[in-house]
Amino acid sequence: MISMLLPFPISLAAIFGVFILLNLYMRRIMMRKTGSMTGSVFGSSDNSSLLKYYCMSCGTQHKQAACPKCGSKMKRVGS
Repeated sequence: MISMLLPFPISLAAIFGVFILLNLYMRRIMMRKTGSMTGSVFGSSDNSSLLKYYCMSCGTQHKQAACPKCGSKMKRVGS
């Protein structure tokens, strides 16, 4: 329907734009229903500050990619 009104490259951009705006609108409605409007557009929030990561090798608590004590990259989430 839109492709009949607009030439090809413009109609393709319009379809993608409408699709993205519709997804953002639907996400906002779902976030409002669940009551969790603290997240950003991409769904991230500040819950990461509540999580504690521990090295699986030595048990050191850290937030880096690799353990600062032993260098291991394997970690587990604890409370």
